[in-house]
Amino acid sequence: MAQFSATSLIKKPYRKLSYTPHQLKEFALCADPISGPLYFMENYFWVQHPIKGKIQYQPYSYQKKMITAFNEFRNVSTLLPRQAGKTITAAGFLLWFAMFNSDQTILIAAHKFSGSKEIMSRIRFGFESCDDFIRAGVTEYNKQSIIFDNGSTISAETTTENTGRGKSISLLYCLGGENTVTVRDKNTGKIKNITLQDLYKELEND
Repeated sequence: MAQFSATSLIKKPYRKLSYTPHQLKEFALCADPISGPLYFMENYFWVQHPIKGKIQYQPYSYQKKMITAFNEFRNVSTLLPRQAGKTITAAGFLLWFAMFNSDQTILIAAHKFSGSKEIMSRIRFGFESCDDFIRAGVTEYNKQSIIFDNGSTISAETTTENTGRGKSISLLYCLGGENTVTVRDKNTGKIKNITLQDLYKELEND
């Protein structure tokens, strides 16, 4: 069996690894479909603080609610002020979702590519800082996309009329209320383009 690497930033795909009983227990806790996202992020997800540098992610109560909502509901819309930690919270959840769910296609869309590139950089930092026995191996790794050896993909694109076309998207994360998405009314079947801000208002009034 291959030994874990303590220095490699990127885990090679399809490696056979030896696990201690403690590592197996920790992996199972992270992989739990209900409590796994929060456990993974509180114990194995690291972030870059502008003053303190590399620190372990410790969510506030509202961030825990965000993680729970991301995991439990199909459609989630959040309205939060700047510098509230929403981007890093989303980055940690998307990383968990990709590593612990096989064959998922995750798309990050933003009005400007700088926005989607920023969240991808948070995801890459979290992945590179994660303990090797927890993280999945990767077959492709760059600024715009990550392909894991479990078949899941995270990619970042600019929001256009062709964003996501041809992809069977499992999870879509849109940054910014100015993004326009196409939605279908499940009752009437009507399809329309709408901004996330207006969609939130409609859902709030239902």
